[in-house]
Amino acid sequence: MAAKNKPYEQFGQYILFKKLESDPLGELWRAGRIDGSQLGPIVALRKLTGGDRAALTQSVAVAHNIVPQLTGVTFARNQVIDVAGEIPYIAHDYAGGRSLRHIMNRARGGQGLTPNPLPLDQAIVIAERVALCLATTAELRNGEGARLAHGALIPQFIWIDDGGEIRVAGQQLGRGLVASFKDAKVSNDIGRYFPPEYRNSGETTKTTDIFSMGAILYLLVTGVEPPDAVTSSAFAQTVGAARTASGSPLPDDIRTILTKSLDPDPNGRYASMSDMKQAIAALAASGKYSATTFNLAFYLSNLLKKEMESEAIDRDKESKVNVAAYVEAPAAAAPRAAAPAEAARPLHETPMFGSMTEQPKKSKAPLAIAAAVLVAAGIGGAVFMTSRKAAPAQAKPVQAAAIPAAPKPKIELQPVVAQASTSTAPATSTADQQKAFEDAVKAKYQEELMKLQADYTKRLQQSQSKNAPLPAAAAAPAPATPAPASDDKTPSAAALDAQRQPAPQPAASQPAAQPAVAAAQPAVAAPVTAQVATVREGDVIDVNELDAVPRALTVIRPVYSPIAQRQRIEGTVLLTALISETGQVMDVKVLKGVGFGLDEAATRAMRSTRFSPGMKDGKHVKTWFPQSITFKL
Repeated sequence: MAAKNKPYEQFGQYILFKKLESDPLGELWRAGRIDGSQLGPIVALRKLTGGDRAALTQSVAVAHNIVPQLTGVTFARNQVIDVAGEIPYIAHDYAGGRSLRHIMNRARGGQGLTPNPLPLDQAIVIAERVALCLATTAELRNGEGARLAHGALIPQFIWIDDGGEIRVAGQQLGRGLVASFKDAKVSNDIGRYFPPEYRNSGETTKTTDIFSMGAILYLLVTGVEPPDAVTSSAFAQTVGAARTASGSPLPDDIRTILTKSLDPDPNGRYASMSDMKQAIAALAASGKYSATTFNLAFYLSNLLKKEMESEAIDRDKESKVNVAAYVEAPAAAAPRAAAPAEAARPLHETPMFGSMTEQPKKSKAPLAIAAAVLVAAGIGGAVFMTSRKAAPAQAKPVQAAAIPAAPKPKIELQPVVAQASTSTAPATSTADQQKAFEDAVKAKYQEELMKLQADYTKRLQQSQSKNAPLPAAAAAPAPATPAPASDDKTPSAAALDAQRQPAPQPAASQPAAQPAVAAAQPAVAAPVTAQVATVREGDVIDVNELDAVPRALTVIRPVYSPIAQRQRIEGTVLLTALISETGQVMDVKVLKGVGFGLDEAATRAMRSTRFSPGMKDGKHVKTWFPQSITFKL
């Protein structure tokens, strides 16, 4: 039972908030990562408690070093595959949503739940994204030059968030899963997603993922589990007689893909994952299946409505957890002498809290010294208060500073939507529900964008602090100087201020002990917190501190990139632009991208837009202004 100060279970460097799913392979949790003494990102964490623990751990050792290199719009974001407390796990960013396994189980209904089958066109959207991920993986190579394969494509490892974004996790865990098939429960649950030859050898080939993709497609379009090619004597007949989740005959173009991918003979399948991806993409582009990820998000909001509503309450409670209770060192912490041995161990074997050591017992002598200092400070404070009464003129600045500040304007996101010229508006008979959902999506992006903007502002301020010249060793203080120059065309806040000075000071030379890395970092304009009563024209001010935020004076016109149109990629780019005191865009940074040329398209659109300048205390100032641009087909 959890202690009162620890209401949630701890797993390595994570706090397990709520169990979302459970199956023979393990458990899926919504968890919070512990970052120092604070609560870090919320993640979806799957503990692999079932199957062959030793074999899964060996697969984790391989996957641990590969998954950080798998970045892109279809890969699980910030995925970590590791071991904690001898339990293998997979963790990745969580922005709401569920696994495909949970979604398909819920779509079938049962136990008092109304069935809500996944529409065929939205099944094609999911299949296209998963196939794109597999085809992208097949183009990559490991350290030995061999092409990669996912090798472990099962519904549990396909994640669909509340916004309809589809991402794939669990790469390189195939050998561990195949070895786990000696557990009948695991085999019955996921064995049908592995081709017969793979289950016998444990070695992937270029057609392994093709069979697995065919099994996922079967699940998506029929709503039921695919037959097991190893145990089913009528496997081909079952595939050929499949029907859609609504009970209608399966379209011939989909049936052709299923037959060619689910062939028990590897030679009868598609020659490559790229070929199968093109076949599924042709379905999406044919005009018969016109769903988008936006429509998928709308479907999920109806399917998982109750779960989403209860989660909002839970998330608020979880955000207030006392992290300090989870970061305290264990009573029997290992001595620091053991640290070198721990450092030599692989990352996935290193204890999560191995660096914490028991502090030596401190002497009480410093307490007496501190008490004496406090007494002296009290006497000094009394003298200072007496002197203040003798000089009332000096108290005026303090009284002036106590005047309450005017309320800051609320920053409201004005989303920009770019649609391809060939797109058509999705038809729906529930216009009110669609409008309500669009408002909810807008609010979600508003919250995420402002959080990303705050994080970016914090990084800029930290970067400016790190790049500032160190004080000289002499007793006299060094004069204030601008930050070191860099190749980045964007000036730093210090450099912008220096340009307004009539006689700027030359940069002081840095001591030899200063790291060379700091000088190599690009200088960027960081918002400044005014330490004086007045704001000067052109100062860089945090957007949340402005009296009037910038507004677009011309229409923001993003252009859909050709590659994204061909691949039918949709998504929302979150970015921030440095708006000058004249309303010109000086720089643009992507906070959350989509890829496929859409990030660049959004950046170009922002650079070509003219804005009204931000205002602070009646002065035109510079500011980093957040903006979202959505691309829809």
